[in-house]
Amino acid sequence: MSENSVSRIDAGRAEDVELDTRLLFRALLRSLRYLVPLIVLAALAVFIGLGFLTPRYTSQSMVLIEPGESQLTQATSGSDEVRSLLDSEGVASQVQLIASRDIVANVVESLNLSALPEFDRPTFAERIQAFLARFGLGGATNPATTEERVLQRFSDALQVYSVDKTRVITIAFSSSDPALSARVANAVADAYLALDREAKRKTTADASRWLETQIDDLRLRVSESEAKVESFRAEHGLFMGGQNGTQSLPQQRLDDLNAEFARLEAARASADANAAAIRNGLRAGNLDLPEVLDSALIQRLREQQVALRAQIAQLSATLGGNHPRIRELNAQLGDLDTQIRREAERVLKSFEGQVDTAKARENEILADLKRTQSQTAQSNDAEVQLRALQREATSQRDLLESYLRRYREATSRQDGDYVQADARVISRAAVPIEPSFPRKVPMTAAVTVALLLLSITFVVLRELMSGRALRPIGPVSVVPPTRPESSAWAEGGDVVRLMPAEPTPPPSMASEVPDRLRPLIDRLGEIEARRIVVCPAEVGTAGRPLAAVTLARQLSRRGRRVVLLDLHDDGADGAAMAGEDEKLPGYAELFGGSATFAQTIFRDRYSRAHIIPRGRGTLAEGYAATARFGTILDALDHTYEHVVIDTDGACGDKLAGEAAAVVLVVEETTSEKVRAEAIERFRAAGKAEILVLVAKAEAPGETGPSAAVA
Repeated sequence: MSENSVSRIDAGRAEDVELDTRLLFRALLRSLRYLVPLIVLAALAVFIGLGFLTPRYTSQSMVLIEPGESQLTQATSGSDEVRSLLDSEGVASQVQLIASRDIVANVVESLNLSALPEFDRPTFAERIQAFLARFGLGGATNPATTEERVLQRFSDALQVYSVDKTRVITIAFSSSDPALSARVANAVADAYLALDREAKRKTTADASRWLETQIDDLRLRVSESEAKVESFRAEHGLFMGGQNGTQSLPQQRLDDLNAEFARLEAARASADANAAAIRNGLRAGNLDLPEVLDSALIQRLREQQVALRAQIAQLSATLGGNHPRIRELNAQLGDLDTQIRREAERVLKSFEGQVDTAKARENEILADLKRTQSQTAQSNDAEVQLRALQREATSQRDLLESYLRRYREATSRQDGDYVQADARVISRAAVPIEPSFPRKVPMTAAVTVALLLLSITFVVLRELMSGRALRPIGPVSVVPPTRPESSAWAEGGDVVRLMPAEPTPPPSMASEVPDRLRPLIDRLGEIEARRIVVCPAEVGTAGRPLAAVTLARQLSRRGRRVVLLDLHDDGADGAAMAGEDEKLPGYAELFGGSATFAQTIFRDRYSRAHIIPRGRGTLAEGYAATARFGTILDALDHTYEHVVIDTDGACGDKLAGEAAAVVLVVEETTSEKVRAEAIERFRAAGKAEILVLVAKAEAPGETGPSAAVA
């Protein structure tokens, strides 16, 4: 259909049908008389056919991955290897190792499986090649191909997997011989343990040989490093002294001189202080000083002085102070004082001599300190080089000792033949009693259920295709008119009245209107019309409001999001859908900016469609060409799937250029000339598809005008 073509949709009543479950159930019951025998025969055939298949038996052996070494024999540096072995990646690596070609080939060779027909049965192509070879038409079978065939069939029968969240590996092998399946599963586990032990033994032997060569080289390097240290020490005289042998001789000499200088300095200070005290005592006449009294002579003179004073005191009481004996004793007492003073002066000179001696010794030690410090400074550079040589020798010796320790561990394991695998068998395979394939009962039951479901599906589809299980549906009876309940809430502010959650369809559109509008609704869905302009062919066309309202309701009942924009001055659409006595705020207020979308969009009483009424205000002339009008329509396009615009002829011509479809509402009495002029007018206005809707007159007993599509 061209962009400017006009679609005339003939009105007609479509007949609906529904599924008759009783007829369908009866057809299934009738089919059971031949379905049950067929299914039973098929089940018996499957059960008997499975009996002709060669049974296969599966045996399982379980291996636990864990460190094989005990705490007494475990190597000192194997913690990282143990952690890498026990993690999930390590267990997965062991699974791949068990299923490797080396172990498979080892088990095949040890059990001589290539001699069994189960593994060495030639393929059809190989049989043809052998047959042709007898007549000289082809070469003999390649032995390598035979070996590959045996290994491939063995690998197909072998299953190795790890149990989730454990370090247990299951080794399963399937064979037609139950004893062989158990023997092979155990042989694979034993071959894995033997391969692991052999790998560790080989690794230990290779490490021992490598360590032996490294140790010989390190011994030479250690000897050379230590010889360099001793040669450098002797060359520069850097001999060690002290209690721990950690100090060089110049450093030890410097420490001793410092200690001696400190001792002499303390002795000189003490002697100088004692001399000053005695000197002050002599000047003050007080010789009762510890330094003076320490002299033995002064002590004896003091004793004599005390005795003379006691004797003078005793004789003075009887003889008097001028007695010759008293005078003699006083003279002796004065001599004792003079002797004590002279002795104190001698002690003072002794201390002064000590001070002079200490000062002379200090000067000598200071000279020795300067010479020793000069020698120590000269040896510091040599000591730095010596310490570098010592560090090199120490590192070489530590590396040698580490290699020697590892070498002793490796040789002890190799010589003692003590090598444990990092795994152990926790469950050996036993000879199975029941075959793992085929499982006759479960497989027969599964096939039986599948055949039953397929048979039922076939019967149901046959009845549906023939139409016997379908029956026609009569028209729905007209629903008696209901009076919408008025809201008990007063409307004020931003509060908007809400309609009932489940609206009741209007009586005039319960049956006939949906059938008559169905071709129109289908066509709008085919072209995916988002903007739909509903416009009368001439002013005063009957049924114009009901046509737009009915179209919006029918689109909503098909699950579409629909809004009806009423641009007529009479506000008939809002009264029909919202049911308000007074005019509601609508597009006029929204266009003027005095109301928002939430305040102007209302719910239809009889469907889930929305309505934007005309509003109370007036619209300026030419509002349809403004940017504000386009912005409002774009916002509605982003929210709704269909925007139905109910307008008059003048505004409809302007909106037709942006609309996807134009529904032209005409009456049965409208002349063909008027219809053609309206169609041409809209065709010239835009590229929208034009649909003609014929509004019929009201029939007796109906509550509103009916509509048909032409």
